[in-house]
Amino acid sequence: MNSKATKNRRPWNRVPEQIYSLSTLDAQAVINMNIVSYATPATLKPKSYIVAVYRSTKTHANIFDNKSQRYCLIQALSQAQIGLVRNLGQKSALKYNKVKFLSNQNLSLFNFEGCDYGYLPSCGFVILCKITKRIELGDHDLISAEVVKIIHDDKDQKLLTTGDLISAGIIL
Repeated sequence: MNSKATKNRRPWNRVPEQIYSLSTLDAQAVINMNIVSYATPATLKPKSYIVAVYRSTKTHANIFDNKSQRYCLIQALSQAQIGLVRNLGQKSALKYNKVKFLSNQNLSLFNFEGCDYGYLPSCGFVILCKITKRIELGDHDLISAEVVKIIHDDKDQKLLTTGDLISAGIIL
């Protein structure tokens, strides 16, 4: 698949944004992950992120329908993980068995308040966040996610961006 020439892309598609994956749990504590490109650090005190979560997804349901689960892991994917994007981002856990896919990814686990959150090895960093607010906006809901703890931080990993995905023909 060839991407469009840079001169034909809209302004919001020309900025090489970091690619993240949200790791969430459903009511039965089953791990799900998706791809997020609309996310940014937002404040220093407290440290927080703003993340756009697409509606009608398993991740959205895990965050908003599961009232007991107010936490998620935000993973900054590395360039070495580019091969995960199609399965985690272009396939919905509502139709595709991400549990089976994730079971083959050698997940690392982080236990918090009796729940095992899964994260992908080789990420640039992984942070545990508490979801504090929701703003309905367009086809996404924005969440503010306060950083609770750094779980993993590998400063040697080269982070994956939308620019990398465009160059690889995965998006646009």
